[in-house]
Amino acid sequence: MHHIYHTHGFILNSRNTGEANKMLTVYTREMGLVRVACQGVRLAKSKLRFALQDFSYTKIDLVRGKELWRVTSATNISSFPYARSDHQSLLLIARISKLLERVCDGEEESGIIFNDFIQALYLLDDTSVQTSTREALELHLVLRIMNTLGYIGDSTILSEYLSTPFDKIEESSILKERQSIIAHINKALNESQL
Repeated sequence: MHHIYHTHGFILNSRNTGEANKMLTVYTREMGLVRVACQGVRLAKSKLRFALQDFSYTKIDLVRGKELWRVTSATNISSFPYARSDHQSLLLIARISKLLERVCDGEEESGIIFNDFIQALYLLDDTSVQTSTREALELHLVLRIMNTLGYIGDSTILSEYLSTPFDKIEESSILKERQSIIAHINKALNESQL
């Protein structure tokens, strides 16, 4: 008897395999980054195909097979339609997804990062989101991800952004510190050797 794991996940990307299957890369709240096999999901009759699209937030049930995780069921929570219809917002989601694949390996602090990521996506999924808001949101999210993973050291300049939720931060304030934040992020990425 296999144990079924119930979790929320964000589909970072997928790769077609076989005639109707997919391999998904899913960032989950409890298990961090997992690779998941999904049988027959590309068939027209598949009930899972809409819930398991790239860049979708999904309630997903997984079972551990001999070699891979497998999807048993999935329900779409949000596909972030406004963010997906805006080219710049979609590019931001793709960049953050690539970053998560690059720096997250396993379950370390996955709940904190997952919650920050989903909150940022909901803020981004707004018809009135401005370019400056999008830029500030990306800087803030990447900074918090790298800090949660332990790659940002103590910095008095950045302490406000590391402890303040996304919806409470002044966008002009974070954009004013843009150069410093980018320098800290780049240094963290270089030192991580990922």
